[in-house]
Amino acid sequence: MEHSIDSHITQFLTSFGANQTMTSWPWMKGVEVAIADPVEPVCTEDDRPAVKALILKHSEKIDKIKTALEDDPLYNPKKHDDLWILRFWLSHKKSKAAIEAAKHTLEFRKKYHLDELDIRKMPPQEVKDGKLAEYNAAWKRKDGIVCYHPDPKRGVIVFIAVEARDQNVLVEKLSEDYWLPALLYLDEYSFQCLDYVTRTTGRLTKLIRFADCRGLSLGGLNMECTRRDARFMALMEDCYPQMTECIFVCNAPTLIGVIWKTFSPFFPKRVRSKFDIVYPKDNAKDHKKLLRYISEENIPDIHEGKNPASPEKCTSDETSNKRAEVYWWW
Repeated sequence: MEHSIDSHITQFLTSFGANQTMTSWPWMKGVEVAIADPVEPVCTEDDRPAVKALILKHSEKIDKIKTALEDDPLYNPKKHDDLWILRFWLSHKKSKAAIEAAKHTLEFRKKYHLDELDIRKMPPQEVKDGKLAEYNAAWKRKDGIVCYHPDPKRGVIVFIAVEARDQNVLVEKLSEDYWLPALLYLDEYSFQCLDYVTRTTGRLTKLIRFADCRGLSLGGLNMECTRRDARFMALMEDCYPQMTECIFVCNAPTLIGVIWKTFSPFFPKRVRSKFDIVYPKDNAKDHKKLLRYISEENIPDIHEGKNPASPEKCTSDETSNKRAEVYWWW
């Protein structure tokens, strides 16, 4: 029996390797293998699962979803491969829901031309033109939200200074039309980085967010702003499955529990389940949680790490500060 299982795994991996030689996503240009064999964990806390093992485990469900998508004119097996489908299955655990989400995503990506550009060279905070730039400029500080990718073998880190986002000002200055460009660019940038890392390391890689709540006050919150956030997050939720690992709420005042209880019903269930209020400076267990996703050397000291640079000065890699083509609505 044990020999039979080993033979099955070997046969699967041989077939997998033969059929997954390349993918046509623009951010994978020049990479000859669609999914690499898993690299060794980058640290003792790194417990990301191997992609090929996950695909083997869920192969029956993946094949069922794939069969349902084959007649869709937007379906392209060179893009929408086993990994792409796996994410929908892991998020929904029901074939019907996964199929519906996948079809919605095909339409969504076509509508906004998301399969045409590699935008990894332009983190959201560096975009200088269009609605996204105007949205960023409406924050109190330029470091209000920063995407950071310090380790090419690990995930994206998003730093959010909550008090820098005065929701009253955003609603007063900007119409609802600005929300989709801002949130969509953030998600698409993160997805492209994460998909590249997942495929080249062979490990399912997700992002984490640091929500720094220092200086937060109830006066800076606005129900209309929260409604807009929730609306567009819900619109995109199914389009980016298995992308966010955790949202760490740091430096939270005691009133954060009251705030979260008040506003959490506006957000999708899967978003609510990912929040974790942590105090890494005072709690060793909380600090260790962070090390699953980012090394001590890359955590800015304002988040109890060893990097003296503030988030907006933490350059990600050799791609930092380079321009990338963007669509007008961004």
